[in-house]
Formats: sequence, structure tokens, C-alpha cells
Amino acid sequence: MPSDLVTEADAYVFDWSVDGTGTVRFVDDLVIEALYVRIRGDDVDRTVARFMAAFDTAAYTDFLATLAQPVISGSERERALELLGVTAPRSYDDAVFGAVVQGLDGDSVEVRCAATSAAGHLGWRQFRPGVQRIADCDPAPDNRAFATNVLYSLPQ
Repeated sequence: MPSDLVTEADAYVFDWSVDGTGTVRFVDDLVIEALYVRIRGDDVDRTVARFMAAFDTAAYTDFLATLAQPVISGSERERALELLGVTAPRSYDDAVFGAVVQGLDGDSVEVRCAATSAAGHLGWRQFRPGVQRIADCDPAPDNRAFATNVLYSLPQ
């Protein structure tokens, strides 16, 4: 049974109970303009399979594949990084880490900002050096300020 729609840090969140053993959280993130879900519970793989069969979805691996393409526009890279940050597993993953670090070294202000956002969403301590570099040296003052804020959320 769905819960009430609530707001949470610039997002609308809607929780559903799944077979009494887990939850599906639907999130409409106003900042990155994305709709995504987080699935938790005892039988996540089964729930994911049922969800993907019923809805038009993309998985974090789709965003990794986009970022791995040899030719990609800056706006596509920015969007893929933002969505990677909110859809990738919360446990450390080498491929996700590499894609985000590459974004932190990106050529455009927007790509570096999207990568910083992804690092903040994922919350892995391994991102600290790259985010610290943005906080200290990025030519865009807004990126430096954003990265400084993200550093507070990353573990030491």
C-alpha cells in the first residue's frame, strides 16, 4: 500500500511496500530533474525484474555504457553522470568510481558539477581527493562552493 507523497531535500518521495519484505521508493528529484526508484528488501532481484518488466526503465549499467562511448556530447555526459549518481549501488563499484572520477576531471564546468553531484549521492570516501581538487582548484566559483559542501557528506 503506498504511503503519502512527501517532500525530501528537493524531491518528492513515494514509498510502496513490496510483499511485506521490502520497499520501492519512487523519487522525483527536482534538482536533477529525474524520476528514479530505490528498491530494498529481502528479494531485490525478483522485485527489480518485476519492476523492469512493468515499466520503461534504465539501470545504472546503461549510464555506464553511455559514459564509455568514445564520442558523447557534454550534455549527454552531464546527464549520464547525474543519473549514475542516483541509480548506482551504494556499495563501492570500480566501474562507477572510474566514470565519476573521469567526470571530476572533465573539460566543462557542467560535467565537473554533475560528477561532484554523483560523488555526493554515492557518498564513497574514495571520492574525497577528486572532490577536494574541485573544491580547491576549479575555475568556477560555484563548483568550488558545491564541492566544498559535498566534502562534508563524504566519509574520511
